[in-house]
Amino acid sequence: MATIKDIAREAGVSHGTVSNVLNKTGKVSVEKIQLVLEAAKRLGYMPNAQAQGLRRRTPTSVAVILPSLREDTYLDFYTALQLSLQESGYEASVHTTDDIAGKEETILETLPHSSLTAVVTISCLSGNCIARYEELPCPVVFIDREPDTLKPGNGFLSFDFLAAGTALGQYVLEQGWKKIALFSAPGALRFTKQLSAGLGDALEDSPASVQRFTSDFSLAVNKAFDIVQSDTDFDVIITGSTLRAEAVVSAYSLAAKPQPAIVTLGSFRSFPLPYFSTYELDYSLMGARTAGLLTRHLQEQKPLPARTILPAKGFSFRFPQIIRQKPQTLTMLTLDTPSTSSLEKLLPMFEAVSDITLKLVPMTYEDLHTQINMLNQNFTYDLIRMDVARLDTLGKKTYMPLEQAGITPDILPQKLIHRAYDNYSLVDGTIYSLPFDPSVQIFLYRSDLFRDDKLSRAYYERYHEPLEVPRSVDQYLRVAEFFTASANPDSPTRYGTTITCGAAATAASDFLPYYLADSCGICDSQGRIQLDTPQMVRAMEKYLAMARFSTQLLWWRDNVRQFADGTVACTAVYANHAAYVINSKHSNVVGKIGASVIPGGHPLLGGGIIGISRYSRKIDACRQFFHWYYSPDVASLLVRLGGTSPLVDAFNDFKNFSLFPWLGASKKSFEIGVRGTGPVTVPGFSIYRYEFALGTAVRSLLTGVMSPAEAAAMARSMYDAADEGRQR
Repeated sequence: MATIKDIAREAGVSHGTVSNVLNKTGKVSVEKIQLVLEAAKRLGYMPNAQAQGLRRRTPTSVAVILPSLREDTYLDFYTALQLSLQESGYEASVHTTDDIAGKEETILETLPHSSLTAVVTISCLSGNCIARYEELPCPVVFIDREPDTLKPGNGFLSFDFLAAGTALGQYVLEQGWKKIALFSAPGALRFTKQLSAGLGDALEDSPASVQRFTSDFSLAVNKAFDIVQSDTDFDVIITGSTLRAEAVVSAYSLAAKPQPAIVTLGSFRSFPLPYFSTYELDYSLMGARTAGLLTRHLQEQKPLPARTILPAKGFSFRFPQIIRQKPQTLTMLTLDTPSTSSLEKLLPMFEAVSDITLKLVPMTYEDLHTQINMLNQNFTYDLIRMDVARLDTLGKKTYMPLEQAGITPDILPQKLIHRAYDNYSLVDGTIYSLPFDPSVQIFLYRSDLFRDDKLSRAYYERYHEPLEVPRSVDQYLRVAEFFTASANPDSPTRYGTTITCGAAATAASDFLPYYLADSCGICDSQGRIQLDTPQMVRAMEKYLAMARFSTQLLWWRDNVRQFADGTVACTAVYANHAAYVINSKHSNVVGKIGASVIPGGHPLLGGGIIGISRYSRKIDACRQFFHWYYSPDVASLLVRLGGTSPLVDAFNDFKNFSLFPWLGASKKSFEIGVRGTGPVTVPGFSIYRYEFALGTAVRSLLTGVMSPAEAAAMARSMYDAADEGRQR
């Protein structure tokens, strides 16, 4: 196997230079980095990650000990834990025990103690054996299975299994089942006792009886056949895990006997399984929470909490607020967006639970708002989705107040994203709409390029600063220049970024973050609109400079296409279009995507709102739709299918979070995003008129017709003329 000395000889450089390149330390020129990397590739050099960690003298390894990865709960837990730890610079190694104590003891004996930074375990040890964990020289986090005594400095996380057992018992009573089998992990484990106790408490005064069966993972199939062959014809079998539920399904199928109802504790599922019902425990969330507690402990010296008990998610896709009535049909006018496509896929579910058919009428942006202006008592739709930028001018005359329809903010307590009501609902203090598919500008970048050692060194030599995700507009300009082939022949991409200017409103939306980064807003404290100002001229100068390093496109989806095929290194887009990066058949950047708040720190809010037409006569059916659409389960599914949702639950679903790496950046951006005049009220102000005037001027700037100063003056003149026309 090739050594560092071999690489140094092959590349014609010193041993120290090779060490610095391979360990990413020290300052090495681009030419020498290239020589070392090419020599290492020719010699087939494979770095030893453990040895590198020891050289850095900072343990980064977290050992994860699980009963099995065949169980979906543990697989979800490990996946979320591993991804979350990886983001903080830690490596997770997994070890499985099959719930066999001897195997777990062997794992503990062979762990490389010197390189461990923490251990996370779902242990099957008990009694004196569990004390082996106290001998480890690092913090230990116990999951689900709590030891009798917890060493100071260690932690324990679990779900409330007593409450889960009670909820399962209540579900049994609702269904009228009498003969129940409980098939769980060994009864000596504390969480199994809690589950059984909760179930027993709920059924205590009922005629239902419970027969208990237990096994470890390796004997789950054997025990399932014992259940099938027992003398009792069970009404329902409650299992403590999905693996046990699947074993029961298989046993009944092979025995050719009618299968009773099966209810199982299992990990969160976006799509329910037809052959058993799942009481969901979000182990992905637990994995992410465990990683967060560990990293804060290791990096910020915050103590691990001794006990953390998470609430269960419970049964999904139950809509108690929806009351079936006679079948009827609703119509919804909407924009043709990714969220509309996602909603269309889920509408059969809505019809199945409500007997209400919803017909979508998607249109282009301009056609949709033209239709809205034509609505009357004889021509209307029941539900209308419009752009948030039109709420201030069209909201009152289009929608009925939601309170009039029996829809009030307390329907969605603490569920909406930050500031959602202020920006997507209110006109003169009255709630006319709710956010439908809210969006916000985010910054997507090629994480592989920003991590590349050779590119990082070349950038440093050129600009005398590290290559980092840009936070300011000036940094953004330098990054865009560096990744543009015409300005840097060694750039791996043709352009640094994108500019979106297909329509006036689009151009204004793309440009405004440049202006907001250097100003206090689009109006001063007295509510005077600021257009022809020095800050506006400076922002236009920077935007014009950025155009030299950008491909100019018509629409946000075009930006994402260019990013997906590798033409550009980064792009600023609205988040509701970002899913195309993954869904595109021609994407070359999957697994290489990073996301952050837009440079300058002033993203614009966008997307759509939904309300009930003031002319609709189907108020109750519309209200049923709102109850369904704003449920956590539907919200997560919409995001999974490529749409967006205003509910916090959709952002907290770790499976969505891991699939769409920009969700974290979107959540942060929503918290600081603005549209229009923000908290300052300007009588008669129209976002649409303002952005049309500004966008028209920006387009003239880009075509070279006007200088920045002339374009700023043009925007002022156009806005004033539109305002005067409105007043007349």
